Amino acid sequence: MSTSNTAKVPRTKDRRKTSAKESKFQSLTVNLETIESLLLLFDSEEENVVTNVLRHLTEFVRRSESNVDTLKDKNVLNALKRKEFYRHLENTMIKRLTLCLATAIIESSSKLHELESSENLEIVEMCLTFYDYEKDDICLEYLTVIINNCVDDTQGANVLLKDEEFIDKFFEVVSNTNNPDTELHSFQILEKFLCILGQNELKELFAKPSFPINRLLCDLTCEFLEIRIAALCVIELLINDTSEKSPFALENPTILALGQLTKMYCENLMPNQLEKLIDVLAAGIRNEHMALLFFDLNLFDRFLAHLNEDDNAKNKCYSLMIIAEAAKYPRFLERLVQAQATEKLLTCLIYVDLAGTHILLGLNRLMKSSDAVNRILEVYNEGLIERLLKILPDSVSVKLKAREQAAEFLGQLLTVAYHKTASKVMDLHLPDIMAHIFGQPSEWQSIDFYASLLTIIESLARNADYREQLCACELLITSIAKLLKNSFNTSILVSTIFRALCCLVDEAPARKALLDNGIEASISRGLKSLANLVKTSVANFIIQTTRFHEFVCAYIDDGVLATLVMHQKHSFCVPTWNTAIESILSKDPTLKFCIRHYLGFTDLTVGHDFYVSKKKFDDFRELKTILRDEVSPLAPILVVNFNRPEDDPDFLIRIPGQSLLPEEAARGSLCYCRRPADPFLPQYLKEIKDIFEQHGLGLNSSKMKRCIDFESLAKRAKIIAELVARTLGNDLKILDLNTHEECSHHVVNCHLKALAREAHITILPLGRLRSGCQFERALLFKVLADQLGLPCTLQRSVEGRMLFNELPLPLETEGDQQCSLETLQFMPWSMLRPTHIVDLMYNVGDMYPVQSRQALQYLKLY
Repeated sequence: MSTSNTAKVPRTKDRRKTSAKESKFQSLTVNLETIESLLLLFDSEEENVVTNVLRHLTEFVRRSESNVDTLKDKNVLNALKRKEFYRHLENTMIKRLTLCLATAIIESSSKLHELESSENLEIVEMCLTFYDYEKDDICLEYLTVIINNCVDDTQGANVLLKDEEFIDKFFEVVSNTNNPDTELHSFQILEKFLCILGQNELKELFAKPSFPINRLLCDLTCEFLEIRIAALCVIELLINDTSEKSPFALENPTILALGQLTKMYCENLMPNQLEKLIDVLAAGIRNEHMALLFFDLNLFDRFLAHLNEDDNAKNKCYSLMIIAEAAKYPRFLERLVQAQATEKLLTCLIYVDLAGTHILLGLNRLMKSSDAVNRILEVYNEGLIERLLKILPDSVSVKLKAREQAAEFLGQLLTVAYHKTASKVMDLHLPDIMAHIFGQPSEWQSIDFYASLLTIIESLARNADYREQLCACELLITSIAKLLKNSFNTSILVSTIFRALCCLVDEAPARKALLDNGIEASISRGLKSLANLVKTSVANFIIQTTRFHEFVCAYIDDGVLATLVMHQKHSFCVPTWNTAIESILSKDPTLKFCIRHYLGFTDLTVGHDFYVSKKKFDDFRELKTILRDEVSPLAPILVVNFNRPEDDPDFLIRIPGQSLLPEEAARGSLCYCRRPADPFLPQYLKEIKDIFEQHGLGLNSSKMKRCIDFESLAKRAKIIAELVARTLGNDLKILDLNTHEECSHHVVNCHLKALAREAHITILPLGRLRSGCQFERALLFKVLADQLGLPCTLQRSVEGRMLFNELPLPLETEGDQQCSLETLQFMPWSMLRPTHIVDLMYNVGDMYPVQSRQALQYLKLY
């Protein structure tokens, strides 16, 4: 038996069978060198991958601020928005890193205003959903920062405010968070919300029980300055709200707020923001209830103690705003004066040279205290007035509000110490300073500032000497006139200017300067204004200035009278409109009779060229044009003047040769005069005076000014009427009152044409007439009666062809002392009423009671 050696063959390994370790997929480490590659991993389902990517990008951002721009260029924010900031994940670390990265990009974009409104709104809506359900404090911090950057756009803010769940959650976070960053940005968000909300929305917001008013007040004194500033900004907005729903409508928050603000001031918790703190506390003092608590809780004493200890002059003067606001209430004035508030304010004004608005405001309010006034008057010699006059024109270094208060303060000083203040300011050349101010561009000033300055001028102008000095400065009057031209968009200012000018027009230089600068154009514009205040002030100015002939001429020649007459409908809303018209017309009987067709007892024709046209004009401007131009009107115009024995050489007009008839041209050049001589009227006047003397009716000029001689009035009227009838009765037969036959008007017309041919013009002197009916006789009667002091009217009939006269013959009432002649003789002419019509045609000199049958017959109305 043989044996054989057999070799052992190794067993082959079965590869289908592997261990659990070998079957697991091994981790892969890859170096990614581009952000684009990292962004691809945002879609990874492995949270550790997303975490590492986000951490890597976060570290990249922290290394340099410029790296944020790189992420923006690579649209990292859009990639995060597509993942909705991973808000659906439960992994807190991923959410924190995502929001941290998004915050850095959004903050940078907000600073550069790179986010469009639609993109901003998209982020807000995404954060809104995230915020409502998030509980992690760090995530809420980042969300708060993002929202704070996005609510600068009001659309985003409105989206948040409309979500009740967000508001409730937001208030809860603000009230309970211990995270300083969350607190800071939440306060800033709340400030922005309050700025855009309307009154009704604010009420709804304040009504929420969760509104974090206590947290805001407590954090006013927290350890972080930025939070104190943010809380103070919110409190400032809340404290200015005076509605019933305001948090400070309740007493407890008010007490806490005042206490915290006072503590901030006394403990110097706002070293670089003291002005902001004072502004907020002053806003609280403007509320009377808060001011009362401020004093009742002795907070004012704490404030005053710290104020007295403060060595910083600038801070000390600015802190006086609290005193200035408290001085608004009379109940605290005595306490403020005792606290030497007057001295503190004056020191800041005169010596520290800090002319803050509140300094002057405080002094203005302290003027209600006699003790404060006495102290102010004591420092006149220390340069108070000089300081005020230095402030007024300084539009560069002094705020406009301060200049307004300075002007008001100066006006009050003129009220309490007129002569002392007035003499001081005039010695310091106030008119020149005023001229400089009014000459500055109007956009540098305000209406209140101008009004205060004009009030000062008005006050000084009450004294004749000071008024003369003011008007001697022509530049001042000119500057005011120019300001008036450019101020018609502000009715109050225009009214104030006209009121001030009323006090200056008594001086001839002021009148000349105003007329040279076209005051009449401003007056016409004011009369056409839509504001009744302007129209009233202009009408009052016209009434005041018609005392001066140059103004009356300007009003007539430059269209002011035309504007008044053409717009008489305004008299319903401007009581002095018709008075303004009458004030002009009373100085020009020609135009008054043309417009009103009536002259009353006080409308005298003495001292005037009185023109009356046979034609009745519907528009007085036609007559004015005729009298101005070198024309001969178609209808005769009768002119009255008792003081012109010879033709006025200035109104002689040579007739062109081609306009003359051959026989006239043969006699040489001819002229006509538009102001002809009238030697006959003085003769008629002398004749009547002689007759008066014969009948014992001589005139006593001193008595005429005091009273009316009613007893002889009818006698004197009859004498004048008889002379008128004799003078104008040529070629006219005497008619009976009861006849229907009329006066021979054709005889009178022929006579007038003959006179016109002789004078080469139809403007005829009344004294040359020898034939006349009611028209001519009534005119002559009126002008003679005016010369002799006999109260008489002149009235044109409706159709315009007839004139007639009325006289006042009051009837005594037995037993009535008020109606006795002894009493009535002292009645002013303006109160007389016409009672009788004078007959100049039929029963010459008879008096017919108004509305009697004889009067109606005389007027051809019966």
